[in-house]
This record gives sequence, C-alpha cells and structure tokens, in this order.
Amino acid sequence: MKNLINKFLGVDILQEENLKPRSLLMDANKTINKVNQSVSIIEDTDWNEVARDNFDYSELASSIDMYDLCENIETSDIAYNIDMNDLACHVSTADIASELDMDEVIEGCGINIDTLAEQVAERIADREGMQHLVSEELDAQGVSSVTTDAVESMIHTAIEQFADSLEVMVSAKLNINK
Repeated sequence: MKNLINKFLGVDILQEENLKPRSLLMDANKTINKVNQSVSIIEDTDWNEVARDNFDYSELASSIDMYDLCENIETSDIAYNIDMNDLACHVSTADIASELDMDEVIEGCGINIDTLAEQVAERIADREGMQHLVSEELDAQGVSSVTTDAVESMIHTAIEQFADSLEVMVSAKLNINK
C-alpha cells in the first residue's frame, strides 16, 4: 500500500532521481527570491532615463514620415502654446529686414516713392534757403556769436528730425496695410 501511495504522489520518481522535497523547496525559495529581486529592480528602474540614454533620436526621426505627421498636427494648437515674448527674443529684425525686397514692400503699401522724394527734396531746399535767410538776418542784427556753421547744424538737426518723422509715417503706413 505504501508503494501505491508513493507511486500515486510521485514520490517514487523523486526517490529514483535522488531528489528530496526539502532541497526542492529550498531551490524554489531561492528562485522566488531571485524573481522578487528582479521585480524590485524593474519597479525601481526609471524607464524614461533608460529610453533617453538608449534611443538614437536621429534614427527615430529618420523613420518618421513627415507627411503623415503633418496631417495630424493642428497649427492653431501649436500657435496657441507659443509665448510671443519668448519667440520675439529669438527673432532678429536685421535678418528679417535683409530678406525684404523694399521695392515690393513700397509697392504693396501704396507708397509713391517719387512723390515722397519730391516732398523731401522740397523740404530740404526750403531749409537750405532758410539757412541763408537766418544767417543774413543775424548778420543784419549784428549778432556775431551765431555762425553759419551753427545755423547749418540746427538745420541738419531739423532735417534729421524730419527724416525720423518720415520714417515713423512710413512705418505706420506699412503697419496699416498688414
């Protein structure tokens, strides 16, 4: 009967192979401990760090189909999340200005450059004539401390102010037509 029970429970096979249940349990416990340690290591691993250190982003980028990607991007969502002040810090107005064709800008704004040039020439001519009038008037009054150079300097300053105001007017006109 004992042999029949041993055979039914499989103890006879264990005895034939010289395996003892105690050693099997110890081996199983060791295996369970190793599995628990492995699970703990896996749980403690920062997978973002592993991905960052092990992914080749250039290879990943080369695998992306740009046309498919663009079909799924909503530009208004991107534009909504852009901070204009941060963007403006990285924009060089000199680079933008170098790319502009001033003839096209003037044409697009409806500025008649010939009329503008005539007006500037007339104002400059008026100021040059004024220089002679002022210096003659000062000479007639006997004021000797004001020289022709001083009058010319004042007129040049006035012309620069006029040019600055002209620049503001043109800039305003450009901004209106945008």
